[in-house]
Amino acid sequence: MAPPVELKSSVLRPKWSFEKALRHLKGLGRSFLDLCFPIPCAGCGRKWLLHHEGFWCESCLEKIPWISSPICPQCGRPFPKSPSSPDHLCGDCLLSTFSFDYARSAVQHAGIVREHIHELKFGGHLHWVPALAELLLRTIEREQAPRAQIIVPVPLHVKRVRERGFNQAALIAGVMARRLGVPVRFDVLVRRFWTAPQTRLNRSQRLENVKGAFQVSLSSEIRGRIVLMIDDVFTTGTTLNECAKVLKESGAAEIHALTVSRALPDWKKSYDDSSSFMDDAL
Repeated sequence: MAPPVELKSSVLRPKWSFEKALRHLKGLGRSFLDLCFPIPCAGCGRKWLLHHEGFWCESCLEKIPWISSPICPQCGRPFPKSPSSPDHLCGDCLLSTFSFDYARSAVQHAGIVREHIHELKFGGHLHWVPALAELLLRTIEREQAPRAQIIVPVPLHVKRVRERGFNQAALIAGVMARRLGVPVRFDVLVRRFWTAPQTRLNRSQRLENVKGAFQVSLSSEIRGRIVLMIDDVFTTGTTLNECAKVLKESGAAEIHALTVSRALPDWKKSYDDSSSFMDDAL
């Protein structure tokens, strides 16, 4: 009787694992997308980008008004009029005005980024969401911020959501969650009642307008955790502060706030006057 044939493991094991085949298929899919559907630059609209290159060409990334030092290490307010000074606390943070532990904004609220935020919020141009989220991701990478354990967008009142059809902060937060691998909850923080738009209000009016407007509906989700709040624009910080206040009261360990842009009164004219790619892009 012939001895049994011993099969080598290489014969029994398939040459390609399922995971390897899946990665290969994903690579082919990305190549197909790059070939058929390249992405136009969100800044100039003229350069076409592969999907792994993001949504902004290198030239436009260099011209975007990024916020950089010197800044307030707590709220992230920049000090453009004293570029040689070190980072230092601003007046608000010296007075312990804010309830959040850390806040950063990616860029100044000016130029093409301001235009895209307005087109998203008031024109329903949802295709700008990934491009705006990319600015936040670049800021997180640059700042090397502590890793959040949960992402919470600043909520809109249900009436505003019905009018607009979406919450822009929630859309950006969803992209951030997927890219960072951090869970996002859209139901933890809710807006209790309708408030007037903050746009035309001064600081004291903004404080009064949002006082008591937010509440935490699921405190168990944020208790003892580092929470990353996401919003589109930081102006006076009153909305972010009110949200951070109730999150802290419900047991959050730390509150980090991240917004696409930061608005200060004297930025718009000075930046728009000095930016050449703005006119080309709009």
